[in-house]
Amino acid sequence: MKKYLIAASIMLSVSVFAQKSELKALRKMSKKGLPAPDDLAEFDSQLKALESNLGSADEEQRAGYYFYKGEYGLAKMQANPATAGELLKPTIESLEKAIQIEKGTGDNEYTEQIREQIYPVLRESLVSQAIALGKQQNYKSAYPLFEQVYRISPRDTVHLFNAAAYASNSQDYKQAIDYYKELQRLGFTGKGVNYTAKNVETGQVEFFPNKTTRDLSVAQKTHVEPGIHREPSKKSDIVKNIAKLYLILGDKENAKKAIDDAKKANPNDVEILSAEAQLYLEADDYDNYKKTVEQILNQGSKDPILYFNLGVTSAKSGDVEGAKKYYAKAIELDPQLVGAYQNLGILQLSGEDAIVSEMNNLGTSKKEMKRYDELKEKRNEMYREAMKYLEKAHEIDPDNPDVKTILGNLYQGLEMMDKYKALKNE
Repeated sequence: MKKYLIAASIMLSVSVFAQKSELKALRKMSKKGLPAPDDLAEFDSQLKALESNLGSADEEQRAGYYFYKGEYGLAKMQANPATAGELLKPTIESLEKAIQIEKGTGDNEYTEQIREQIYPVLRESLVSQAIALGKQQNYKSAYPLFEQVYRISPRDTVHLFNAAAYASNSQDYKQAIDYYKELQRLGFTGKGVNYTAKNVETGQVEFFPNKTTRDLSVAQKTHVEPGIHREPSKKSDIVKNIAKLYLILGDKENAKKAIDDAKKANPNDVEILSAEAQLYLEADDYDNYKKTVEQILNQGSKDPILYFNLGVTSAKSGDVEGAKKYYAKAIELDPQLVGAYQNLGILQLSGEDAIVSEMNNLGTSKKEMKRYDELKEKRNEMYREAMKYLEKAHEIDPDNPDVKTILGNLYQGLEMMDKYKALKNE
């Protein structure tokens, strides 16, 4: 038994000695920052050797292993940025494990380096990459980077909001909903103060993380016109986006629940009411849609699309005169709204089918021929009235195929063949 204990003790001592030797080698290769590309193979070899004895390692050695494993991942990504998608998450997990282990030991050797040296550089790099990808409209690759920035710095909740927006833009709607719900649980509002100044070289207004940094840039004359931008609360935006995303996914029940929850806190919020109106529109519930939109308009909204949509729903429910009124108001607010001119033109043709049917059923008696001429003139008057609106729509959007088709039919019906041929030849 004593021999066994002595042998085990010797084996343990050798193992501990090996671990210390490997940690020393890893520390030496990363002394001046991340390991150099030429050292990566040896660095990996030492990590694997340390990993094989991790079961007998103490907490200090385990923290060291995860710290250097994280450094190895960072060095690999630096040497080959294309590996970031594969290595970023496990690299951050390794660094976080090192932090968690040191929390238990009361030590902070690696934690300080991670928090004060590695993470600030990594955050800046990730944000820059995410913004660059966003400018390329590669939102699918960008949003996980914003999420990782938040994961390594949970105080930076704005980056989780950015991740949600980019996930939505990439059509990863379920992921976007998860992000927005997490923001709700965190009580995120996004409300705050941003410090700004104009870049002398580019002429663009730029945002700074704090007043001190902004003032330093102004003092160095790289920026001018210091200012303050007050960011409004994004609380209602989050609710509205959750509801809209559920609508896109066809989940009307959860969309309605999200809106109902939001209205409890903000019953008169225009954006939340707009989301609710959209929900009713999707469900073909025109009565509740009109009530909700009218509530929005009563609060002073001048959104021409709201009036346009009221025109559509009024026409669908048979209120032709009401629809005309709403389309006219939409045009008053936005004289370039093609759809309003188009729909208003079509509404002038209401009752045409009945007129044409009666014309086709008339005989050839003198009385019936007179009635035929009266009906034809009535129809032509409809055409001329509709033509005014459709010609305006064509003027604004000459490539709109629907407008061209309807307008061409009107020209033919009115025997305006010169105009018809000119339209066909455009």
